[in-house]
Amino acid sequence: MTEESLDPLARAVPTARASVRRDPGWIWLVPLLALVAAVWLGVQARAERGPSISIRAVEGHGIEPGDPVRFRGIDVGVVLSAELDLDLTGVVVRARLERGASALARTGTRFWIVRPELSADGVSGLETVLGSRYIEALPGVAGGAAQSEFVALRTAPVMEEIEPGGLEIVLLAERTHGMQPGALIRYREIPVGRVLSVGLASDAADVEVRAYVRASYRQLVRDDTRFFVEGGLDVAFGLTGIEVGLDSLRSLVVTSIGMATPEDPGGLVPTGRRFVLEREADPEWLTWRPQLAVGRALLPADVPTIEPLRATLSWTSEKLFMERSHSRASWVLPVGDALVGPRELFLPPERESGDGFELEVSGTRIALASVAPSEGALARLEGVGRLGVPWPEEWVRRPAEPEDCLVIGDPTAPPIALSASRLEETAGAWAVDRSHSIDDTWHGAPVFSRGDGRLVGMLLVEKGRARIAPVP
Repeated sequence: MTEESLDPLARAVPTARASVRRDPGWIWLVPLLALVAAVWLGVQARAERGPSISIRAVEGHGIEPGDPVRFRGIDVGVVLSAELDLDLTGVVVRARLERGASALARTGTRFWIVRPELSADGVSGLETVLGSRYIEALPGVAGGAAQSEFVALRTAPVMEEIEPGGLEIVLLAERTHGMQPGALIRYREIPVGRVLSVGLASDAADVEVRAYVRASYRQLVRDDTRFFVEGGLDVAFGLTGIEVGLDSLRSLVVTSIGMATPEDPGGLVPTGRRFVLEREADPEWLTWRPQLAVGRALLPADVPTIEPLRATLSWTSEKLFMERSHSRASWVLPVGDALVGPRELFLPPERESGDGFELEVSGTRIALASVAPSEGALARLEGVGRLGVPWPEEWVRRPAEPEDCLVIGDPTAPPIALSASRLEETAGAWAVDRSHSIDDTWHGAPVFSRGDGRLVGMLLVEKGRARIAPVP
């Protein structure tokens, strides 16, 4: 008998067999793909965030994490933290800008903390009385270099933007007269500028008021312009009692500066010119009514070069066996190969019998044989060649009705602005209101439209009356 037959239980017990099962290799790609996705999402989130900046301020004024950073009334960022500087001399506010506001993180950008504040313009920041404080931003010049650290302004800037072409001047006074940065500078009660700063002169002999006049009104400030203090109470004691003068409720608490320019204003002044700030206006100053061109641009930017020329017609005549000399002077304008000017300048005088007629233009003598026919007050002298800088023919048009104009003559004199409301259409020309006192030295000066810069006529001055004759 075998051993197996002797032990029946041995046949019933199963025998275990071990085998190795291999896992698929691709299973390890799952955590790797998850890691790649997490890194990609992190990179995307970082790319969509704007830059982080730090703003140093003297005081925090209650600014807290979560308060907004704003520009033009729109939230463009958020405050991350506000804490004391390491040397305890100020506060460091860290903020993050939105991606669309990344351009604020550049050189020249100004930041300040908005809170309730009393200024020359009244009370500002009232929305922060019940709401949270916030940081206001004002961007620097476009194209500035990137920057991440800034120093906050103590208060809101007096002017958000200093316009190119504006005029900065200095006014000297014996005391401040209650003047504050931000106070208005007014011409005929129209705001034309602001006070930038008030302080003592370097020798403490005067108070210096640094003022800014906007580019649109720079033409109003001349050599003979007068500046005076406006606002506050004007109290006078007399036999009838006390008289109190008050220009407006605003003037009760805010002092402003008035300015006046005479009819003979003098030349334009450069930046830095110093004037005396008078305590009050002379009554005569308030009657001055000069006609001065105002506006950010006197003419459109693409207007060609304007170069009027001075012309003189000379001739001699005989009367009672005596020879007499005569002359007429006027401005003319070269247009193409012709000269355009007053008709009587190019035609011999009808009532004079004589000869020797000679036209001289800027030192050049010209024959008077080719005057184009004209029924109006102006004429064209053809074929004169190149004199000065010719005005393009395509920049000439005949206006249908009076419009705002600019008269340009002597290059050393300021142009004359003529409003359409002071021009009256009559006898094929525009009569200028008598309130404009125009000297006869402007006779023949070209007139340009302030709308499109086209040559529309010439100014004729005869016996104290001025009119604009349309171009032929």
